[in-house]
Amino acid sequence: MIYYKVKARYAINLGTDDFQLKEVEKVFTNENPIEARKEAYSHYKSYLEILEVDALEGPAIMFRLMNPLGKYYERTGEIPSNFPENLGIGLYYFSDDEDLLNKHQDYFIIGSIDPDSNTEKNLELEKEIYDLNNWDTQNWVTKIKYYDSAKHSLSTIYVEDPNAVIVSEVLWTPEDFWSNSNPSVWAEDDGIEEDEKLEEGDFQKEQESLLSKIISQGENRNVEFKSSLRYCYNQKKHKDYIEIEITRTIAAFANTEGGLLLIGVADNGEILGLENDFGTFRNSSKDSFLKHFDNLIRDHFTEPIDAIINFGFEQMDLNSIFKVQVEKSKKPRFLNTKIKDKEFLIRRSGGSASLDIEDASKYIIDNWYARD
Repeated sequence: MIYYKVKARYAINLGTDDFQLKEVEKVFTNENPIEARKEAYSHYKSYLEILEVDALEGPAIMFRLMNPLGKYYERTGEIPSNFPENLGIGLYYFSDDEDLLNKHQDYFIIGSIDPDSNTEKNLELEKEIYDLNNWDTQNWVTKIKYYDSAKHSLSTIYVEDPNAVIVSEVLWTPEDFWSNSNPSVWAEDDGIEEDEKLEEGDFQKEQESLLSKIISQGENRNVEFKSSLRYCYNQKKHKDYIEIEITRTIAAFANTEGGLLLIGVADNGEILGLENDFGTFRNSSKDSFLKHFDNLIRDHFTEPIDAIINFGFEQMDLNSIFKVQVEKSKKPRFLNTKIKDKEFLIRRSGGSASLDIEDASKYIIDNWYARD
């Protein structure tokens, strides 16, 4: 059997200049290992949420996981010599069965504590064990992309070699995994030759050209453009209904054939960028945009949909846009928002459409449960 473990290392400070290291770990087990994995991830995530809370807003120990260093630095302008190192939180799996894994060895999955270079391989091994034992993954599966530098064969290492990119199916994780940095950033501060810089630029242009071609062909059943994530161009401010339309499109793609959503692109294909969206957040950052998008996906669907979507920022005409790739779901996906309540949506040639109870029932039976 596979077990899951959350480990945390944090510092506490109770008003003096001394810091005390605390180390805790919790093990999760279940007859169906995927349930243990979900519980462990939820526990892991609760720690992450605590890390973002100000130390003065809650119980002395838990809300001081990382804040003591910042408070001390604000007051003294220096890092204390006795401040513990390698603080963070990590999610692992292990087994007591040597036929499955090395007995009681921790296999790192995600986190900021003790990450090793085998993260991708650990994820692949985990999925392989689930498959061999026919354990129910409850569709908590996704694809990750990572870079194997040993397979790089181009004349310059500063351009990503498509042959070195590996796509692997693993149990769902909330982030992308790369064994090495994307080569496009290796050139920074490395003094590369001008022709190598040009090769890198050519690669970026190729990526941009692909998106340009998609945009030039316009919207269709599998492609949708949205001007913004939440900024209303008419009223010049954030409006909730725009966010709802984003999640409605994602739900419709999932319930039909999958599709591509590009945010920051007008209906006519004009690249608007995301600066207006960024400006609706307090710190006007991409991180805030990304966190808000994560929250929309988490809050507006009746069950997690993370396993079938991939998303990230892209550059177009010197502007940032946001690309969301949605896979066709293996089961019906329902949206539940404060404005629209519960909805079932599909894609039609003219866009997304909401079905009533009768039509939704027929569609679900025909597409997921009908047998030949």
